[in-house]
Amino acid sequence: MRLLLLPLLLAHSLVSAAAEIPAAIEACIRENLPKTTSVQSIELRARDRSHYESVLQADVYLKRIDEENSRILMHFREPVDIRSARFLIVQKQPQNEMYIYMPSLFKVRRITSKNISSSIMGTDFSYEDFERLHGVLSDLRASQLPDEELEGRPVYVLESRPDKHSGYTRIASYIDKESCIALKIDFYEGNQTLRKQMTVDPENLQNQEGIWYPTELLMKDFRDKTETRLKITNLDLGVELPDDLFDETRLKQADIPPASK
Repeated sequence: MRLLLLPLLLAHSLVSAAAEIPAAIEACIRENLPKTTSVQSIELRARDRSHYESVLQADVYLKRIDEENSRILMHFREPVDIRSARFLIVQKQPQNEMYIYMPSLFKVRRITSKNISSSIMGTDFSYEDFERLHGVLSDLRASQLPDEELEGRPVYVLESRPDKHSGYTRIASYIDKESCIALKIDFYEGNQTLRKQMTVDPENLQNQEGIWYPTELLMKDFRDKTETRLKITNLDLGVELPDDLFDETRLKQADIPPASK
């Protein structure tokens, strides 16, 4: 599996299944992947069922270690009670390793398969969702379904079946043929129940240095009646990032470089 690098969030969740994806779709997706590193500044607005909204700000750093492996670090800046919290994904075969550092606990802990469906800082994105958004999972087996039209745009349709470690039983992705970004992803659990849905308005697609990415996406949790809106407020490609930034043994004391604004 080739890792996506950073954020071009939606298309990348399919890259991990590249061996199973029809050649035309795989080529479309890979054409849209960054080559080396990326830095994103993001804002997460999480709304609960009572419509109370919390706002989180974070920077996401991605570095391609080699042709097959990448590392991703998420560093929280706001709110103050989680400031400097860090979440690290180390891509490995056959399974990735994930670590989280919470300043309030003064310790780094590894995230196990039992916790993979847990929420990241109270948002509607789980640790597994974050992996999938960045295309660093290798458990998908994808099959192509008949093409459809979404928001007036022709899309490829892929159906994926995660392995037993996943919180989902089926994932359906609707990939825009022009930008190679997934405009909708449906996440099913249990007896084919639609648990979550992630959507991107085509009006929020932008192109930077030949790379398409969504400036905003929405994740809805139908069971819990909650939603989180993710906005990419800044994206830099090809930034020089030290290897130490992605070292799990240094996660607690890593010197986080400022993201461009």
